[in-house]
Amino acid sequence: MPPLPQARPGARLKVRGRQVGFSFWPSKPAPAHHALQSLLFSLDPWAVIKRSIVKNCSRARVKEALATLQQAQDFFSAGTERGFESARPLALYYSYMNLVKALCLTRGAPTTFDQAQHGLSEQISPNGKELTDAFLNAFPSPNGNKLQNFDELKFVLTGSHLAANARYDLPHLMPQILSGHRLWSLAANKRERFISTQDVQFTYDKDTNDLWLRVYFFFEDLTRLGVTHQKLLKEGGLAGVFREVQTKEEVDGRRLICFEQIAVTNCANGYPADYILSVAASVKHVLWATVSTVPPYRRYYVYLSPPKEVGSRMTQLLSMYAVMYYLGSITRYRPHHFEALVKGPYGPRIQDFVTGQPLQFLYLITSEFAHQDVTKPSIL
Repeated sequence: MPPLPQARPGARLKVRGRQVGFSFWPSKPAPAHHALQSLLFSLDPWAVIKRSIVKNCSRARVKEALATLQQAQDFFSAGTERGFESARPLALYYSYMNLVKALCLTRGAPTTFDQAQHGLSEQISPNGKELTDAFLNAFPSPNGNKLQNFDELKFVLTGSHLAANARYDLPHLMPQILSGHRLWSLAANKRERFISTQDVQFTYDKDTNDLWLRVYFFFEDLTRLGVTHQKLLKEGGLAGVFREVQTKEEVDGRRLICFEQIAVTNCANGYPADYILSVAASVKHVLWATVSTVPPYRRYYVYLSPPKEVGSRMTQLLSMYAVMYYLGSITRYRPHHFEALVKGPYGPRIQDFVTGQPLQFLYLITSEFAHQDVTKPSIL
């Protein structure tokens, strides 16, 4: 095996003496790119969303956006209230759906979601079993002159619409949910697929004015799961975009491995901080995040998609939304099937998703509204 290439000369980016930590929104948008953003702590993410709508939504859309936000909050309260377990998935889906409408009205192109459709339908293969043989059909927006909620969300998050009808198998979506992933691993008797990053760094070479990312992992995390470095690149969506480079760095005696972006962004025509938003955006589709109340407040992960499941790979919020749609649909139309799922081998995974994911989804989508990392403070 040939030796690894040397890493490019460069150091962690600093702006006005401040080290730039990784975020999907490390700086404010134009014309203030060089103004770095700090983590926003909030006990009330709904208030942050409302402020973002009032500030960023056009006057023609703001009334509808605020109304859908209020419905989302009401459904969220119902979906997280104890004593309503059998109705939670349906209430939570309608909360998510209304949050999506408000987000798309604020950050997307639609002028109204009047007469909009879910954009998804759930089905089971002939003679198949719930969940293990279930799949979702997704439809491009607009469809028959009607907006499709799912595809409008996809456009806001990724910048692209579905090119055609798409099929997503539930067994391929369930492992993409980060929180509680090990419960899926146990139920499916599969290896874990999430690899935690140790750090993601904006790296800058002041001599060439080049800016790029380095992503670090603990060596032992890969060996524990039997994941080769090439498999991490290929199945993590990093191949052709990142390359492994030599490093002797350690953290607390634990060996690190380093991958750096192959392409660099030249900053000769401005401040390096003017370019960090676009550099961060270049990896948003391959990184999953958890929101926590303790440092570092955001942890980033890479998800490994087996080759046969690449077609069902989604970004983080899309997969959370799609799975909640599925659970909400069977709760509404086939409640006895939902009860059977909860009692089956995937029961702990489903219960964890319904009870543990809503707050994660809420804070993650709040960050999309605010274009700033938002988290819950740990001490009142």
